[in-house]
Amino acid sequence: MRSWTGCGAALLLVGALALSGCGQSNPAPSPGASSSGAPSPAGRVSSASSPATTVVPHSGTPTPAAPSALGQLMPFIAVAGQADGQLRHAASLVNAGITSTSMYFSRATLDAVRDLSAAPAGRAIPAGLPAALLRAVLVVYGDLDSRAAAFGGVLTYGSSGTMAIGSPDARNVLTGLRHGAPAAASFGADLAAVRTLAGQSAPVTIARPESRAAAGLAVRLATIDRHNFCSDLFGGWVPTALATIRWDESASRARHCEGMIDDIGFDADYSAAHGWQADIHAC
Repeated sequence: MRSWTGCGAALLLVGALALSGCGQSNPAPSPGASSSGAPSPAGRVSSASSPATTVVPHSGTPTPAAPSALGQLMPFIAVAGQADGQLRHAASLVNAGITSTSMYFSRATLDAVRDLSAAPAGRAIPAGLPAALLRAVLVVYGDLDSRAAAFGGVLTYGSSGTMAIGSPDARNVLTGLRHGAPAAASFGADLAAVRTLAGQSAPVTIARPESRAAAGLAVRLATIDRHNFCSDLFGGWVPTALATIRWDESASRARHCEGMIDDIGFDADYSAAHGWQADIHAC
């Protein structure tokens, strides 16, 4: 984890901003996750997992398209798109409060920023994805998380009232907003990459909510959150590769796991009501 230690250009950047027992995975086949991120009923893989389209070869005989994981990722894709819209709406409100000499954020703006979260997208990610597809999905989650965290300065400093554009507080706000710009710029292509890869991947056997795979997903999401929110740098971190998770089997038991993600310690606990909740031991 990293160490936690021009207004016009900033406006352009801001405009661009616009977790389940710990035994080995016990997957249950499923057609995919619901819009809330909960796995569908165990024990079957539905043909609804793939779009009901056909391919017509040159002979003119229609044949069904090959099943894919796209249907299982559509809830995530939809929720991620909604989050992107909320981020862009918040960016427009923030932009409206910044002039060449000062910045002021209305109560409506602060409320819109406070409501930003990548958590709904995280809940829509099915556990048990193959490595390549999981990486692509986590990049999109990181895009959303980085952008949401980039507005942190608006909440931290914006509640105090009007700020002169050259003041330290205003500079901190603008610096944070810039951190979200790269993720905002790459989001569309990253989301399209998930759709393409899911369409080329076989249907996934979704892991059960209490499985080790679901615990690992919760740990990965919590790590991304910690990178983006546990500092005053406000966002700017998107995973580029899958971190290595090493489980401490001696400390793990039913509904409790411990281990390391890369060189950072974590523990995670499962409840039926909330799934896996992971605590990353760094800030």
